[in-house]
Amino acid sequence: MIQEMPKRSYLLAPLRFKRYFESKNKRIRIFGPCEVTGKNFEIFVPVEGFFIYMQGFKSLVDAFSSSTAEEREFILNGVSPEGHKIQEQSI
Repeated sequence: MIQEMPKRSYLLAPLRFKRYFESKNKRIRIFGPCEVTGKNFEIFVPVEGFFIYMQGFKSLVDAFSSSTAEEREFILNGVSPEGHKIQEQSI
């Protein structure tokens, strides 16, 4: 079952972009279009970390410690690693 990712309004940068998630085998697939490239991107994170983060008990870095910084950037801002490189080049 695919669901839209809930928003956390109390974050400094709320999840205001389209992110979707589905659960399978103790992992959650978070996916959606990159805000820079428009290309679909997906990551897989532990279910426990996802729900701990969404409930506000841990920071993004602590809840998704096994994820890369680029993957966490996608969760927070909707920018894929490819989109991040494009942003860095335009500075």
